[in-house]
Amino acid sequence: MKKLWRFLLRKSIPADALSTLSFAVFGLGDSSYRKFNFPAKRLFRRLLQLGGSPLVPRGDGDDQHYLGLDGALDPWLEELWGELMKTYPMSEPVIPDSVTPDPTFAIEFADGCTENLHATASEPEHLVRLALAERITAEEHFQDVRHFRFEFDGENEPPCWNPGDCLVVRPSNQASDVAEFLDLVQWTKDADRPIRVTARSTAPPWLPRLTTLRWLCTNYLGIAMVPRRSFFELLAYFGGSDDEKEKLMEFASTQGQDDLHAYCMRPRRTIIETLGDFPKTRLPLSHVLDIVPSIAERSFSISSAAAVTPRSVDLTVAIVDYKTRMFRRRVGLCTQWLKHMQISIEVPVRFTKGTMVLPGDTETPVIMVGPGTGIAAFMAFIRHRRHQGATANYLFFGCRGHDTDFFYREELESYMGDGSLNLFCAFSRDQDHKVYVQDRIREQAVTLWPLISERGAVVYVSGNAKQMPDDVRQAFVDVVCGQGHVDESEAEQFIENMVKTRLYQEECWE
Repeated sequence: MKKLWRFLLRKSIPADALSTLSFAVFGLGDSSYRKFNFPAKRLFRRLLQLGGSPLVPRGDGDDQHYLGLDGALDPWLEELWGELMKTYPMSEPVIPDSVTPDPTFAIEFADGCTENLHATASEPEHLVRLALAERITAEEHFQDVRHFRFEFDGENEPPCWNPGDCLVVRPSNQASDVAEFLDLVQWTKDADRPIRVTARSTAPPWLPRLTTLRWLCTNYLGIAMVPRRSFFELLAYFGGSDDEKEKLMEFASTQGQDDLHAYCMRPRRTIIETLGDFPKTRLPLSHVLDIVPSIAERSFSISSAAAVTPRSVDLTVAIVDYKTRMFRRRVGLCTQWLKHMQISIEVPVRFTKGTMVLPGDTETPVIMVGPGTGIAAFMAFIRHRRHQGATANYLFFGCRGHDTDFFYREELESYMGDGSLNLFCAFSRDQDHKVYVQDRIREQAVTLWPLISERGAVVYVSGNAKQMPDDVRQAFVDVVCGQGHVDESEAEQFIENMVKTRLYQEECWE
């Protein structure tokens, strides 16, 4: 996509280069982010500039919609198909909905064949060993946040990563969930028989060609995920009774999305629980890899600095564990996998670039705003900068209480003591009125303004994307207003220019 975008931006391209092109663009976005669907909007605009003709207006999918992306996708697709059928009439009839789609994979039992069992097409980039897993919130605190440390084998040269980079892991399902699923779909007696998996097109490199049903259910199938609409759409072909088939088709329909949201999304009902609600419907082995989605990789900001501890990598992770309105316990697949991981176990990992990048000059001040686990990447920043001898480090950290969830308190306080860190904490529940990081930013306006206006400080914001990023940005706008003696529109433009020049960087998530 980057290559295509760079090509489309060439000034040498004639303004009518795409005059014969008809196109349609649908963006996958989340309106809680400031630049909602920004890539789709820019692409649509650029194709227009080069003479392209849109078949339909741009579609803006929004993950915040109560129906998810489907809320915008359904009407957009209906309009698109209508235009396509008018513009490009088909000589052959459309395949009716009653025809069961062919499976993407061929699965067959391979009894007696155990050679290279579970071998994948690609080796993991790196193997690490869990060396430390400790809780860093008070035992009585409602949230369980843990510090994990993984170590590299002493014989091999460890990889090098930069501050702001992420560690990517692929979790496994809990053994109890796997056993329940196998029993539910009546595969228990065949769970450990070898099976051969043959892709009809391209297969993920981590999917073994020779494996077992138990391995698939443990390491590949997202059986503990909340099922999406496509799950019901495909499962409906195998409905075990008229009533169950009708209900599955209803959940797959446009008209049934309100009911699907109430059934699945609100209570966070899992695929295992859903299959239990349709006892007469049998999940077919032939289509299981199409119906049940695969387990997705998870990325975590790295808390350690390669320059300081090159043979270990640290993570700061909030364990997802809560109850729904129906008082059903819900846990995060990956965080539970990490929580129950045994010390010394080896797991495959890989590294990926983060979006936040430190300045090369150690004299440039860095202002970090990281409430909660948003501090994760900033621990790497601070440790790296301190190793370099940089002292213009300013951290605004927020949590509920000094004694409950003040992560890395002793380490941060020691850095304050040796002059390598300026720390400003907001403990929201330690007084009658709530205090947040944006309040501390406004309090430190006199300190912050010279760093920004005279010394070219870089501002970093990391944490939950719901409201914090907007509140923090407004606080910096207020700093510019008050200290720069400009009106709000000028201050907003000042911050926007910082964003464009990468002097203001955000890395936030839901």
